[in-house]
Amino acid sequence: MASEELAKKLQRRLMLEMSTEDASDETAANSNYMDTGLGEPEEKPVTSNADTELSAKLTRRLGINEGTTEPKQAKVFNPYTEFKEFTRKQIKDMEKMFKLYDSGKDGFIDLMELKLMMEKLGAPQTHIGLKKMIKEVDEDFDGKLNFREVQALTTGSKFEAEIKAEKEQRKRMEEDRKQRRAAFKELKAAFM
Repeated sequence: MASEELAKKLQRRLMLEMSTEDASDETAANSNYMDTGLGEPEEKPVTSNADTELSAKLTRRLGINEGTTEPKQAKVFNPYTEFKEFTRKQIKDMEKMFKLYDSGKDGFIDLMELKLMMEKLGAPQTHIGLKKMIKEVDEDFDGKLNFREVQALTTGSKFEAEIKAEKEQRKRMEEDRKQRRAAFKELKAAFM
C-alpha cells in the first residue's frame, strides 16, 4: 500500500518536472487523470517504475548537453556554510575581489575577466590554461564562473588530492624497492 502511494507521488513529480521542461508536455501532465463520467477525475493506475524515472533523467541530461534544455539553477547559495574552510572575513574579501574583476557587472567572470584577474594576481595563464580552469569548476556549463564557482576554484584543484596521493604512492614504492634491495643483499651475503 505504502509503496503504491510512493509510486503515485513519484509519477506525479515526474510528470510535473516533465511539464516544466517543455511547454508541449502540459497535456501529458493533465492526462494523468481519467474522467469516470461522475464529474470527478480518477487517477490512472501507476505503471511507472525506476526505469522510466532514470530514462527521464537521462533524457534531460542529454538535452542539457546538447543545449536544447536549460539546466536548473540552484536557488540558495550560502558561502559561509558551504565553504567552511574560509572565515567570514576571507569570504567577504573574495566577494569584493569578485566584484572588482567582474567588469561586466553581470555576476559572472568570463574568460577575459579571468585572464585579467590572473594577470593582476601575478599568475598569468594561457587561454588554454584558463579554459581548463573554467571547465574544472564550471558546474552549470555556461563557460563563465559565478561567485560559488570562483570560491571552488580558490579552494584548490580537483586534481590536487590525486596528485598528492600519486606522489605518496611513488614514495612508498621507492621505499619498498629499497627495502627489497636491502633484503636481497642480506640474503646474498648469507649465501656467499
